[in-house]
Amino acid sequence: MGPALKKKLFLFLLFNGFYFFSYFHRVAIPGTIFDQLQMEFNLTANQVASLGTIVLGIYGILQFFVGSFMDFFGTNRIFVAGGFLLCAGSIVFSVSHSVFSLYFSRVLVGFGASVAYLGIVKKTDELFGSDFFPVMIGIALFLGYSGGLFATLPFERLVFAFGWRSTLLGMSVVILAVMIIILAIFIRQDQLRHKTNSISLKNIRQTLLNRGSYPVIITASLYFTIYFIFQGIIGKKLLQDTCGISSKIAASFTFVMMASAMFFVLFWGVLVRIIKARKNLMTSLCWISISGCILIIANLIFWKEPMLFFLSFFLFALIGGSGPLTTTLMKEINPAAIGTSVGFINGICYIFVAVAGNITGFIMNKFSSKAIMTSQAVIYPVSAYTVVAVFCLVLSIIALLFSFRIKELHMAFEIKVPEPS
Repeated sequence: MGPALKKKLFLFLLFNGFYFFSYFHRVAIPGTIFDQLQMEFNLTANQVASLGTIVLGIYGILQFFVGSFMDFFGTNRIFVAGGFLLCAGSIVFSVSHSVFSLYFSRVLVGFGASVAYLGIVKKTDELFGSDFFPVMIGIALFLGYSGGLFATLPFERLVFAFGWRSTLLGMSVVILAVMIIILAIFIRQDQLRHKTNSISLKNIRQTLLNRGSYPVIITASLYFTIYFIFQGIIGKKLLQDTCGISSKIAASFTFVMMASAMFFVLFWGVLVRIIKARKNLMTSLCWISISGCILIIANLIFWKEPMLFFLSFFLFALIGGSGPLTTTLMKEINPAAIGTSVGFINGICYIFVAVAGNITGFIMNKFSSKAIMTSQAVIYPVSAYTVVAVFCLVLSIIALLFSFRIKELHMAFEIKVPEPS
């Protein structure tokens, strides 16, 4: 391995430190420390859920514009600005003692995290070129998902040992050091110069006017929303409140869920290459989502068995790792605006999660009069989680109906050569 390649790999790992931390924040808060935040700040369930959805909402909206911003201001400038905003938001969150500063910090995190994915895509292409891009972007996605994995059981164990403030502050200092190193490298290599570019809305307009995109976008966004509600918002708390299991065991369930989603990213990448019937695959995911919701509802009503919840979470992980399928579909539908279309569906997915997450918090609030208050947590009744699961089931059915409207796009884009006359 030559010195030049070593430098590139070193930079690649530094850039992915930012991506790791970005994904960590999307999963860890409020999911892993729901009870701690609710008790310390005397928040309602809806307010706690909003600490996650405000980040996801900002993240989702900015996905439509980040690519254009990077083209206009320069990828490196936006990447560095986003990294330092994420660090600032994380530090402010860890030292917050008021609800206002808590929410303000999450706004900063939302703006900072929004540049992570596209920034990694652009920097990976810049470092390794088109030949090695597929392999390296796969590694980058794996590293990003590992941030979500760390946000479950490992983060819960650190919080148990050191408290959520000290743990998050320590992590913030580490990523701040990484961003300072990246900034120093950019300054040393004179890579922060401003280049005069223009912002073009052509690709955005093409994506918006392509009606073939909408069934894919709505279907994928709805079933991804269900996955994320249980992965990053209420999954751990549902297990603690309904099964009475410890924080450690509940976090281990979401840990396995995230690890499974990481595996399924690779699984779907291979499957999409083998099976060309994309519509059938999307429809199958909707049926899986419906099955997972029905299993959760039945388990809440009759058994409250942790391993049945584990099975439901595994089914949702199969959905959470299906990004290669939806990305491939959007690329096929919008071959002239690939980057914009992929950013578009990514943005819509997280906007849906933000809206549904707030609805989930609202539902739980309606059952607050039946909740049991202890010194460590507010324990919501089984009926609250049952209504949330029914809400997710309705979303799954809507997704299924939209999946029937997806066209078999691999057929639509085949080039037919006329027979010689």
